[in-house]
Amino acid sequence: GIRWSLRCRHREDGQDAEANAEADKKRRETVEARNQAESLIHSSEKSLKEYGDKVSETDRKAISDAIAALKAATEVSEPDAEDIKAKTNTLMEG
Repeated sequence: GIRWSLRCRHREDGQDAEANAEADKKRRETVEARNQAESLIHSSEKSLKEYGDKVSETDRKAISDAIAALKAATEVSEPDAEDIKAKTNTLMEG
């Protein structure tokens, strides 16, 4: 009867809330990863302009390529937090 219907609906609402919470968490992680990446891109580009002549051409190219890859990861229509984090780590280690 109505009690069963309400109980089922309550369970569905709980599942929706869990799904929404997971989606919110993923969005938050992506935003945080993107913000960190954009900050790193900015500081890396600035450092490369200031000190680029003090590193080898090979290193400059590797850093430029890592910056470009990270920029591309942040600019896609649906960025992936894990991809951004991986490319951020690559640039930080480069």
